[in-house]
Amino acid sequence: MEIEVSDLNYTATKWEVKRAFAEVLHGERFFDPTAHKARPVNFEVQFREPGPGSLANNGTAVVILPDRMLGERFLRWAFQRGNRIEVQGRKLWLRRSEKNPPRGHVLALNRTPYIDPILEEEREARLGRIGPLRIVLSVIQFGVYFRRADDPPTANRTFSNEYEIRRTDTFSGLLGLDYDRKLLRIEMGNCVTEYTSTHIVIDLSNIKKIGYGVNAAGDYHTCFELYCPPRFERQEMYRAYTGERKKDNRDFRERLPYLDKPHQAISQFAYQIRLVLDDPKARHDFKTLCTEAGIRPPAKVPIDVQSCGFFRPKTMQAVRGWITNFEWPVAFQLDALLRNALLNTGDLYDLRADIEELHEKDAEFAADVLRHFSEKLQSKQRSETAVECFKKTLAADQETLAADEAVEGSLANEDLSSLESRGVLKCYHVIVTSSRVLLEGPYDTQSNRIVRKYHDYRENFVRVEFRDENGLSIRWPKDVSGRSLIEQRFGSILKEGLDIAGRLFRFLGYSTSGLREHTAWFMSDFEHPDEGLVTPEKIRSDLGDFSKVNMIPAKYAARIAQAFSGTDPSVRIRRDQWDTMRDLGHSPYWHTDGQGTISPGLRDNIWEELVKAQPDKAKLTLKPSAVRFKGIVVVDETLDGERMFLRDSMDKYKAPHEDEAEIEIAKAFVYPGTARLCRPLIMVLEDLGVRKEAFIDLQDHAKAAVVTASDSLAASVALLRKHDLGHSFGLRWILQHLQNAGMCMKRENSTPHVLDNEFILRLIKFAQSHILREIKHDARIPIPEAHQLLGVADEGPAYVARGLENVYCLNEGEIFVCVQQPDGGEPEYISGQVSISRSPHIHPGDVQRVKAIGKPPDDKLCFFRNLRNVVVLPSVGERSLASCLAGGDVDGDEFLVIKDPTLLPVTLASPASYVGVEPRKLDRASTIDDICDFFVEYMQSDVVGLVADQHLMIADCMKLAQLCSQAVDYPKNGVPVDTERMPSTLIRAKPDWKKAEDNDPRPSDYYESTRALGALFRNFEIRPVKPPSSSYPNGEPAAPVHEPPLSDTISRVLHPDIQRHIGRYHNDEHDVAALAPIFRNYAEELRYICLTHALSDHADVRLSEEEVAIGTILAKCSQPRWRRDRMHRMRMHVGQLVRHVKHARLRAPMAKDASAEELVGALRRAWLAWDFGMRNRAVFGARSFSLIALGVVCDMLEKLRKLEGGADGE
Repeated sequence: MEIEVSDLNYTATKWEVKRAFAEVLHGERFFDPTAHKARPVNFEVQFREPGPGSLANNGTAVVILPDRMLGERFLRWAFQRGNRIEVQGRKLWLRRSEKNPPRGHVLALNRTPYIDPILEEEREARLGRIGPLRIVLSVIQFGVYFRRADDPPTANRTFSNEYEIRRTDTFSGLLGLDYDRKLLRIEMGNCVTEYTSTHIVIDLSNIKKIGYGVNAAGDYHTCFELYCPPRFERQEMYRAYTGERKKDNRDFRERLPYLDKPHQAISQFAYQIRLVLDDPKARHDFKTLCTEAGIRPPAKVPIDVQSCGFFRPKTMQAVRGWITNFEWPVAFQLDALLRNALLNTGDLYDLRADIEELHEKDAEFAADVLRHFSEKLQSKQRSETAVECFKKTLAADQETLAADEAVEGSLANEDLSSLESRGVLKCYHVIVTSSRVLLEGPYDTQSNRIVRKYHDYRENFVRVEFRDENGLSIRWPKDVSGRSLIEQRFGSILKEGLDIAGRLFRFLGYSTSGLREHTAWFMSDFEHPDEGLVTPEKIRSDLGDFSKVNMIPAKYAARIAQAFSGTDPSVRIRRDQWDTMRDLGHSPYWHTDGQGTISPGLRDNIWEELVKAQPDKAKLTLKPSAVRFKGIVVVDETLDGERMFLRDSMDKYKAPHEDEAEIEIAKAFVYPGTARLCRPLIMVLEDLGVRKEAFIDLQDHAKAAVVTASDSLAASVALLRKHDLGHSFGLRWILQHLQNAGMCMKRENSTPHVLDNEFILRLIKFAQSHILREIKHDARIPIPEAHQLLGVADEGPAYVARGLENVYCLNEGEIFVCVQQPDGGEPEYISGQVSISRSPHIHPGDVQRVKAIGKPPDDKLCFFRNLRNVVVLPSVGERSLASCLAGGDVDGDEFLVIKDPTLLPVTLASPASYVGVEPRKLDRASTIDDICDFFVEYMQSDVVGLVADQHLMIADCMKLAQLCSQAVDYPKNGVPVDTERMPSTLIRAKPDWKKAEDNDPRPSDYYESTRALGALFRNFEIRPVKPPSSSYPNGEPAAPVHEPPLSDTISRVLHPDIQRHIGRYHNDEHDVAALAPIFRNYAEELRYICLTHALSDHADVRLSEEEVAIGTILAKCSQPRWRRDRMHRMRMHVGQLVRHVKHARLRAPMAKDASAEELVGALRRAWLAWDFGMRNRAVFGARSFSLIALGVVCDMLEKLRKLEGGADGE
């Protein structure tokens, strides 16, 4: 409905008119904030005729309301005596317009929220100030900052100009600010003689600092120090327009890897920028531009300029030739120093003699020193030269090595190779960006079947990631096309390989998760004594026969991907121990798609092998009911001996015939998953009638549970277990032991022994902060009456088909759930009405109500009677229940079962069909190039997160639900989502709950969301936790410790048990000092972890010791999947480090039948390490080192207690 407005002051703005109408329309007469899904009505004010001169209006305006009934009510109110709308103290005259607003306009207003006009007015004014600021540049230079050998430590660095743009036919560039996208853009090109312009794009978040200066000639220059290279783009200067805004604003810019061929040669190494202004007076505009952008204005810093030619082709050729003379682990580290922009060629030349001498003496030690040197360069003081840093690193490593060798029988001389888990590989990592190839590692990575087979040749395998310059997944705005960049840059590397330190690595394959992360395995050829020359082609051909699927590149690649999935090896099985059986159900909705069965005996053998690799699991009293390898196998108690049955749906390809095969375990399902809400599920449930207050109440209870968890040791243990935090260091087991030993928290006041260890208390605070961030920022709210469980199918109908009698089977609409904590507790049977759902929760039919049957009858044969921590789905009916829930199946999918009545849907929707699209098929057999093309296409079309995110902001959109389903299936069928079909957001601003992912949120970029997600986001604030400076790898040490050794509360509580088992309490000073080399080795690796697994190269996002110990990353990140991936890698890396210290250094026995002598020996060594760590806890790494030692102390005391109990029983 349109309302005509007249008698406006000519100076009135549309923002003033909007505010005046909003006061009434959003008041209590027209808006009830307590109504379900209530939100203030959105409307628009238009000035259709300009006023005289430069005035805003001609005295009239039009107000467009999306609801005719509301408009009629409003006009009736306005026409009543005493009611009026005023702007600038003047009453407005209103009347109903005879025109109707366009239908699309009404739909847009109905679907978009009202935004405070004050924010829009401020933004418009700012854009008006920024628009004229276009700074002409006479020179653009790319280079590096370096320190000259004869410079004093306090001198500023010098800029080496490695590439320059200086034009005589026109200005070299035009610098401007794109305020909305938070970036600076330098546009280059001659608008008279050239058809295209080239752009240098600098994200504001990429700017570390800016300096300026004036040379003798009076030229004003600015120097940018960037964290990573800028982006490069190209566009037509005079492009044709179609008149369709959506089409005209799409893909009109092209992403480039470099500016031209000369720039290509240096772009990997020299990406710092120096700009010379054409007019010195423009410096005032530049400072204004910085202020408007919200970045710190440049500081005056005299920076000299030289053209050193560090990266000239001839210089680089000589350096690369020199690098290839070293053994490959050393060559890799030297190449990394150069590629990661830690050193320039001049620095390497200065270090050449020292490196050659070190390599000649001990190549393995040289590689370790260079890796530590790489880490030290990232945290050194700016005044320290590269040579000084190297000598300091070398001296420290030599001291540690000498200390190891000097102590006869030192704990540090243990060989770790016998203790390495076969499921973990020390792997080299390569990160390919649009302009760089970065090198990391080696560090621990999940292994797979292929690299385990060639373990002795593991240096020939590398993990290659394809990422944007800032380390995040490749993304670009709609106006930029990255197709040519991905195809030419990444595609050529996939097909042709890449040279790393003189070795050519070629594409081998990828896992399914690797595809999602844009990560693949590459390898270099090598000679094998039995197999001859091993190449990528040979390894792939040895995997099996893929003729059934090799005309479909996506399926062919998916089958090969199974060999590269991260797995742990377990037991070998003979061919006569397994067989096949038919699937239950009908195509395309099979009930048992991906599920087989396994005997209890074979399950026990598998579990025993997994426990050997992960000793902490030996403490669990419950064994898994299902394990995942190629699909899922569920325990079937009717099977005797060591037997396994696989279904036809699990037959993906024909493997080479072997009498034996290894069962490779991807996951053993022993714990019930913590059930949490998430953003998509909250949106779906709200649309299905669940009230906003139910979510807020749940959030309030969750927050209270987290905040009060530090009040008692028992609550802290429960919190850590529920959220799987501190697992690598065994923190919850330590706290449990201390509680049993008589300790308590300060608020408990139940014993005199109060836990006062600052580091452990800080770890609990970090755990609380991690969980609260998930609750607030991701709406991951724990649900007490719910469980996240693996889905398995009821095998009852298969029992009936085998001729078994009196079988109990689930009916349609029924499920079975029994949960039990594997480290103790009674089984809990779930009964009654529940909801069941599965991520990604896009379609309203992805949530269904079913009946949980509780405990099955005792007088019937029941397949699932003793299954724990899984949800059993019925195997009857035309369609499987799993397929109704976001198109799931039972090959490893997990389902959320909610009992809480306040969260059960009020209305129900029919499930979507989820019938997959026809896969893309070739008219010939696929080649490896086809797989590479698919990988490249996937990187361009990987929009699962984008579609799901768009769906959150455009709720109730079934088209997006369909596209999301297609995006999820894309890796299997090769059919990408056409992003042009995606509905666009109708407004520029985002809902306020998106602020969590923004490091620099601006008020005008967000609006206050009235949906449940907005209310949850605003419901509470989080106080940031900050560790001391000594918790960071480059931080200042804390004040020295002056307390007497072993005088802390924990030591005093453990005193009686220590005294009884090792015959003394206090340690010899010499014995404690002997732990120094072990600690230094640990601290070096911990420092490397803190630097390597940080989300970016920013100095303020380095990981702290507390983050590593608790297993979290608290820095903000716009891509949550990237943070989760880094957390997973960090946990795996630190888990192996802790394992190394425990079992290789402190020699904690892993065997179940360890003798008392072995246990006491490990206890004695761990007590020394605890003492050492506590004495040196002011130093980085010592606090977590002492925590590892304390874990061994508690573990050994517990095992000795059980050993004594067994002896007493005998």
